Amino acid sequence: MIFGAILAGGTGSRMANHGIPKQFIELCGKPIIIRTIEKMLSVESFDYLFIAIHPDYTDYLKDLLNNYGFENNSKIKIVSGGKERIDSIQNVINGISELSTSDDDVIIMHDAVRPFVSVEILENSIKTASEYGACVATVPAVDTMYVLDENGFISGFPDRKTLFNGQAPDSFKVGVLTNALNTLTEEERKTITGTVQICSAKGYKIKTIAGDYKNIKITTENDLSVAEGILKKEEENESLCIKG
Repeated sequence: MIFGAILAGGTGSRMANHGIPKQFIELCGKPIIIRTIEKMLSVESFDYLFIAIHPDYTDYLKDLLNNYGFENNSKIKIVSGGKERIDSIQNVINGISELSTSDDDVIIMHDAVRPFVSVEILENSIKTASEYGACVATVPAVDTMYVLDENGFISGFPDRKTLFNGQAPDSFKVGVLTNALNTLTEEERKTITGTVQICSAKGYKIKTIAGDYKNIKITTENDLSVAEGILKKEEENESLCIKG
């Protein structure tokens, strides 16, 4: 089976003036998380889509799903988000364990606030995780990078050709991610901030696939403005295609 997962357990603080977690903020009239759900469900390969949500916002999410016509979608499974990202991942895996029968099943982990992930990236993630066991979407770093010494002076210039920015989704065979999670030490759990780090910490090689510079993570007011521009451009292009 193929599982999608959207991590939406955070309550967010960098856009606190909106009064709600960033995944629920409207982007051109529609909540960001709904746009992400729609994109994930547009990939027919997914058998189920898990959404890890903070318990305080479970009912809020359910209301949104009802408002946007997802109330009877049997693919969607809601689980509680944990205190940390790794706890949300664990809760998703626990939910999958009730449905999955094979270590070779695949899970595609995505951020709730990355609504511009392409179908191509999602499908490539499924294919690559199935072949290599673990993969992540990346894009080449475009800025010059510096290595600093302890006093804040530049001490080196890493080769930019070897530097990439990590995106999402992070994708795995269920057996790979489950085994890595189950063998983490308490100290490792405290230091891990990303899904890929879980498997990397246990020695698994992580294959990369091409991401997209549009696949931004919306975490600040500036990101929201950029996202509005991306969406409007996409809608203009779609309109031109229809007219053509």
